[in-house]
Amino acid sequence: MAFASSLQKGQIPVGCELCKGQSKIQFKCIECELLMCSECLDRVHLRIAKDHQITDIKDIGKHVIFSEIKCENHKGQACCLFCQTCKTFICVKCVAKKVHNGHELIEEEDYNEGKVEIKPKQQGKIKFEINKEYTTDLNNIQFIAVCSDGSMWMGDQTRSKLQHVKLRENRTEVITSLNSKIYGMAKTHSNNFLVKTQGETKLKLINTMTGQMTDSRYDVTPLLPTCIHVTSDHRFIIGAKTGGKAFPATGRRVVVVMDQEGKQLKEYEHDNHNKRLFSYPYCITTSSNGNICVVDHLDNDYRGRVVVLSPGGDVLGTYTGHPDVNTREKLFKPHGILTTPSDNIVVTDVNYHLLHLLTDQGQSITYYNLSDMGILGPHSLSLSTSGTIYIGCVSKAGSPETTKAKLYELEYSGI
Repeated sequence: MAFASSLQKGQIPVGCELCKGQSKIQFKCIECELLMCSECLDRVHLRIAKDHQITDIKDIGKHVIFSEIKCENHKGQACCLFCQTCKTFICVKCVAKKVHNGHELIEEEDYNEGKVEIKPKQQGKIKFEINKEYTTDLNNIQFIAVCSDGSMWMGDQTRSKLQHVKLRENRTEVITSLNSKIYGMAKTHSNNFLVKTQGETKLKLINTMTGQMTDSRYDVTPLLPTCIHVTSDHRFIIGAKTGGKAFPATGRRVVVVMDQEGKQLKEYEHDNHNKRLFSYPYCITTSSNGNICVVDHLDNDYRGRVVVLSPGGDVLGTYTGHPDVNTREKLFKPHGILTTPSDNIVVTDVNYHLLHLLTDQGQSITYYNLSDMGILGPHSLSLSTSGTIYIGCVSKAGSPETTKAKLYELEYSGI
């Protein structure tokens, strides 16, 4: 096998042989000489070869020649360093683009003297538990955002309602109600809220104290905004598109980064091969190291994917669903997205009542079936002030207007 001969030359390959290099290797089968990631070990190899001897890749003890390892993110580039923080080999372009700024970088000599080992990130047992359940006055909760005092703004796009609510024992109490159709929402550091309204190139600002909606300074003219995210370092990330029909994707589809004053800092539109990065940026979040995670819808049926970009604009990963649950008949239809304090990505899959859990580079960790807990139609996501996860649900298509959408607060561990 190609990987076996590579090892005889003293080289440790980075990519899993079973999934064709999409994930980093962590284990080797002694009998087959296969090198694989933990997911392929569990899902594929152990199912067909239960009696084979498996060893951790860190125990192979072979000398690593960095220049013989190709960078995962820059085609044709040889690696020159090992990033201990990310547990991956990187090239000069990674260094130049400052993707690993502040990370612990290891040179080849130190690496091979045993001063560093390839250790996969330890993943604890993933668990979700319902902490509280609330009945709302809305039919659908497509957007949620939490205030610093624990109150919440919720948007029902279908019914053109926007509410500021307090959370009571098992229900929501309306503080302010606006008849407004919104398509995105994000809290600013001044505890006010930016919303995207229909047909406007400029985002609207809602004063939390008064409930008044006014124009903000964040304008993407001549484009139309599609979604909003505010980062911890006070940057404003806005999905935007050319006016007209959403699909098929024509004109510009872009993610724009602005400072607090509304000055444009950066645009993400095409990859290194001048290929369109997005069809319709629907929802955005960021990781602590600046990776931009975008729910990208591909058609009017909400079929989609998650695209993860480095701050420099390189595509770190594209997630199109989990093969165990998403098929041609059961397409991945992502909506809400957030990053946990440990930088894992959580994505809702509405039709099949799932949470998809990803690394900060868009690689699959696992999925979680919420219907086993009685949670149906999970759509929007937000972290609470205490770090729990809020999930806003939508009603089943064709439900009567009297149907009340549910809001859940979940405790979680392992991610």
